Amino acid sequence: MNKPIEQDNKHPSLENLIISENLGIETLHPGGLDITTELAELCNIAKGIKVLDVASGTGESIIYLVNKFDCVGNGIDNSSYMIERSKNKVKDKNIDVKFTIGDTHNLPFEDNYFDVVICECTMCIFNKEKAIDEMIRVVKPRGYIGIHDICWKKDTPQYLKTKLMEIEGEIPETLDEWKSIFSRSGLKNIKAIDKSYIIPSWIKNNKKEIGIKGQFKIFRKVFSKWGFRGIKNIIDTEKIFKSKYTGYGIIVGNKTNN
Repeated sequence: MNKPIEQDNKHPSLENLIISENLGIETLHPGGLDITTELAELCNIAKGIKVLDVASGTGESIIYLVNKFDCVGNGIDNSSYMIERSKNKVKDKNIDVKFTIGDTHNLPFEDNYFDVVICECTMCIFNKEKAIDEMIRVVKPRGYIGIHDICWKKDTPQYLKTKLMEIEGEIPETLDEWKSIFSRSGLKNIKAIDKSYIIPSWIKNNKKEIGIKGQFKIFRKVFSKWGFRGIKNIIDTEKIFKSKYTGYGIIVGNKTNN
């Protein structure tokens, strides 16, 4: 079972900064809402479709999907801070999306309940097999499981993998291995799409959106929380994401009829 995020936020990392501070960015993953739309279309999200967003973060993606596709939206996250932000957002926008605090490895939903279950740029911090098994449990037969996440290139040095795991707790896979994990979980009709080209623009656009003053404010927050070690870890994480070995991908599969 994954440890609740709130218990880990003393560790200096970009992930823990994101879940404990408002950085001024609502869509945190690479590709923004464009890749959310692509994932939705691959999963055949449409009017009335019941969708669960696992590790829903700020709630921006599932709210967007409800607005765009008129689907039935649900979000779950194990960060009480993120759930509070999400609930305040739907209240302000007067939109019906349900948000729940819960564990990705033990989803508090009935079997075969949702039509689509997605997870955006977060699966690499979980026990992948267990989390995907839970997503499969709560999706209906012939329903869709879809993720997009960091993908290592096949020649990635071990020291980079170790460094990212030590700082962020993230263990990405190659695109082929993500596909294999889906296959071993029993999913069918699996599609794996390389989206690595979006990584450079993601970093650039985030910095542009935050602005110089915003970046300075973030560094002040990091230093006040964790000192120079925090600054170093954030810089090291950014270097890893910028490296030629870091890619990105979408993976989608269907639950069988059984």
